[in-house]
Amino acid sequence: MNPVPPAAPRPGRARRAAALGLCLAAVLSGTAHADPPREADGEASPAELTSDLAAVRARLDDLQADADAAILAYADAADRLAEARSESDAARRAADRAAGRGAQARGDAARYAAAAYKGADLSPAVAWTSSRGPQEALDRSAYLALVGGRRSDTVATADAASTAARTLAERAEDAEEERAAAAEEAADARDAALEAVAEQEDALADITAEQTELELRLARVRGGGEREELEDRREAALDRASSAASAGSGAGPAAGAEPASGEPCTASGAEGYPNGRIPESALCPLPQPGEMLRADAAAAFIRLDGAFRERFGRPMCVTDSYRPYAEQVRLFREKEAGMAAGPGTSTHGEGAAVDLCGGVNEHGSAEHAWMLRTAPDYGWHNPDWARGGFEPWHWEYTG
Repeated sequence: MNPVPPAAPRPGRARRAAALGLCLAAVLSGTAHADPPREADGEASPAELTSDLAAVRARLDDLQADADAAILAYADAADRLAEARSESDAARRAADRAAGRGAQARGDAARYAAAAYKGADLSPAVAWTSSRGPQEALDRSAYLALVGGRRSDTVATADAASTAARTLAERAEDAEEERAAAAEEAADARDAALEAVAEQEDALADITAEQTELELRLARVRGGGEREELEDRREAALDRASSAASAGSGAGPAAGAEPASGEPCTASGAEGYPNGRIPESALCPLPQPGEMLRADAAAAFIRLDGAFRERFGRPMCVTDSYRPYAEQVRLFREKEAGMAAGPGTSTHGEGAAVDLCGGVNEHGSAEHAWMLRTAPDYGWHNPDWARGGFEPWHWEYTG
């Protein structure tokens, strides 16, 4: 199996990890005294949990790269299997046709032999007792000579056809062996891909749980000054998103156009850009580090996040927001059929969806129940297809 280079990590993931690290480092620098280092009972401090989270996320990046490589290897093996099947079928059909031609040629030779046998009496008695006399004998002799010649040619053709049939039959057997080998390779590659994806999914569940725990602990240790700083940051993000949403209420740029400024949340909006190909300058950052949405969705989410903070005393936990096209392709390859939107069709690619943790991701939890009641007031919904515990973490902005 040819080695497959690892897929490039999602740009937003590296940005998110860096932003989260800086944000948490700033918060923890002022609150380290409120939470002592790891005690004898093994409890981790927020700083240690932050370090652990960064390490686990780095491991997730490696797992995603491994999954991408395994999926691409399986795709290559599946292509080779399809090609081997086609070649095997073609070789078998050619061998069957050659065998048929050989059988027909041998049948023709047998018929010529029978014809020669039936007309073989050329004795002098026949020549003088026949009604046509010697002329009939001469005619029959000429006919037998013709039949004999055709029989010889047909026998030669039959021999050649038999040789070709044997050769093609051998090729068909070789092709069948190659097909079997390709099928085994594809099966192994599929197993490897499924294993890599399962390992990644298990790690993602652990990361979500750890991120939720970290959010809860940080909410407990933050002092008044840090809360004010976070609120100021939230208000600033809300102002930028609201301004950008107002500025982008027009038709937006033409598809593929680049905004004038590279600074996030200052372009005329995300409208007109293909799904999953919205530039960062047309997206607005959320208070959650590294997460971005289109302007109107971001403004509504930040308001909803403020209401969530008032109710639960902490910001909402976000695992995913805007999703680039390449990231959606990766997910579509990894997930089982129906478990991920096709590339170019996801609401994440429109900058209008988030995946949440921190309890919202658990069907029946207090956080999830609160979101079901409150989020629609801000234009956010857990869509019908995601209800009933199917994807409680997935929320979409509908305005």
